[in-house]
Amino acid sequence: MSETSGNFEIGGRAPSLQQIFDKWLQAFGGAWQAESAEDLAGLFDADGAWFESPFGPPVKGTEAIRAHWQKALQGQADIVFMYRILATNGDMGVARWAAQFDLVESGVRVECDGIIECRLLANGAARVARIWWHNREAPARKGN
Repeated sequence: MSETSGNFEIGGRAPSLQQIFDKWLQAFGGAWQAESAEDLAGLFDADGAWFESPFGPPVKGTEAIRAHWQKALQGQADIVFMYRILATNGDMGVARWAAQFDLVESGVRVECDGIIECRLLANGAARVARIWWHNREAPARKGN
């Protein structure tokens, strides 16, 4: 994953939705790997919504999103996040994502594979991010 600059202007012109979405995903993965609920919440518009599953109730607003991630991150360690953008259209980006992390309490390594749909504003903030995912237990990483 590459580093992000925090600037949504590219070469003096407005970036494409694909560039905005790529930057958002880089920041999302970086914040998750850094275990920063603050940075994760900062990726959303003040009234943004995070859906942990497509049919579940949304976590709405940056304060609630921050609290959600603070709780989730307490149980995770050694996080790895990857993605590949599949499509962008209008204000929506869709990507396949994968993550791995250790469950702190049990030490079990978890692998996740899923899809993320994100509705983005021109400034790069998410109005809505919704994930579909499956997970499985995986062998422990060497050195742990």
